[in-house]
Amino acid sequence: MLPRLGAGEPLASLQVIGHSVQGRPIYLWQLTQGIRPLLLVGGVHGDEVEGYALIERYVASGKWRSLEGRAALWAIPCLNPDGCALGQRLNANGVDLNRNLPTQDWIAASLEARYPPGAAPGSEPETQALLASLAQIRPRFVLSTHSCQNDPYVNYNGPALELAQVMAARNGLPVTDDISYPTPGSLGTWAGQERRIPTLTLELLRRRC
Repeated sequence: MLPRLGAGEPLASLQVIGHSVQGRPIYLWQLTQGIRPLLLVGGVHGDEVEGYALIERYVASGKWRSLEGRAALWAIPCLNPDGCALGQRLNANGVDLNRNLPTQDWIAASLEARYPPGAAPGSEPETQALLASLAQIRPRFVLSTHSCQNDPYVNYNGPALELAQVMAARNGLPVTDDISYPTPGSLGTWAGQERRIPTLTLELLRRRC
C-alpha cells in the first residue's frame, strides 16, 4: 500500500525504483533534504505486517518534518509488494529477499527451507531495486523493520551499537549483534558488515490472532 501524506505536506520526491516479479511498483520516498542521507526499509518479508506497517505509518504521519535541513530521509515502505499482497515471507519467485543480496558470504544452498536465497545473488527485481537505491542514496544509516513470533530485539551490524542503544532506550527491546544463526545475503551483512554503514534491524513482536 502506498502511504498517503496530508494535504500540503512537503515532499521532496516520490520515485518508482522498480517493479516486483508480478509487476507491482516499488516506491522510494524522499521525505526531507539535508547533508546526511538516511534510509528506512520495510516490507522485505511480506508476512511481517508490523514491520512494513510501521514505515507506512511513519511516512504518513509527517513526524519526519523535524529532520528537514538536517538529514536527507528516504524510505522504501514496501520492498516486497508481492509478498505483502500474498501474505507470504518470500517474493513471487519464492525467494527470501533478505538472503538474496550479493554479499561475500552468499551461498546457493538454503540453510533452512524458509530462507531460499535465489538462483544467484541479486537475482530478484526487488533486490535490484534496493541495490539501485543504495547506490543512488549512499546512506550513512539504514534501518530495516521486520517482525518475529517471539523475543523482539534491535539487531545492529557495522558501527551501530550506540544507535541501537538509543533505539532500545525508547522501545525497551534488547540489543544484539548476534541472532544465533548465519544470514548470508542479508542487508545487515551487505551494508553493515561489509560496507561499514551503520545498520539496524528492528524485529517487532508479531501480533497473534
